[in-house]
Amino acid sequence: MTKTYRLQIGNNYEIPLPDEFCEEFNIIIGDILRCELINNSKDISLVKHDDQTLSDTDIIASGNLTRVIPYEQGK
Repeated sequence: MTKTYRLQIGNNYEIPLPDEFCEEFNIIIGDILRCELINNSKDISLVKHDDQTLSDTDIIASGNLTRVIPYEQGK
């Protein structure tokens, strides 16, 4: 059974990832994630991308990738 997390999207469309989530899926600052809408729902899937060497330009051009950055609540 796949574990799911409920995360709230912030005002600037950021998605804060809880430490537990990052530890479970071995996600660290700088990792590239693939974001996909799940059919017929408001949910998205975040999966570690196979190629972690992409540039920021490549990430932007893809349209569905994002890089994990440090997040400070309230900023």
